[in-house]
Amino acid sequence: MSEIIHGQVTFLIVTLCCGMALVFCYEVLRLSRWMFWHPGILIWAEDILYWAAASVPVYYIFFVYNDGEIRWYGALMLLAGAWLYEKGISRPVRGVLVKIFGSHRPSLYRLFKKKRQERQQKKAKKTESN
Repeated sequence: MSEIIHGQVTFLIVTLCCGMALVFCYEVLRLSRWMFWHPGILIWAEDILYWAAASVPVYYIFFVYNDGEIRWYGALMLLAGAWLYEKGISRPVRGVLVKIFGSHRPSLYRLFKKKRQERQQKKAKKTESN
């Protein structure tokens, strides 16, 4: 195989894997949203920061493997990698992540509320004993 074809095949494989990796990272972000409540403005800000950060490896791949030229098949392979991840291994990965982090979504609000009630009960007992 010629060196040019080998470089283009490498570029296609790298962009495919990059698309899959970007969606996996977004899956982790979705897991954090599932585990902890986020207000709407924070979700909006997280998405903007995530996609800004995601543009860095994409730019790097296009710059290093394709001399800065954005080719349609590179962008298509990024989308194909994202689609393959979402349709292929997303559910098993999500299942493993849920098993790792617990099957029930923890609620920080309930945890803090419980701790606050315990402190108030302790204060009430101290004031009653005095």
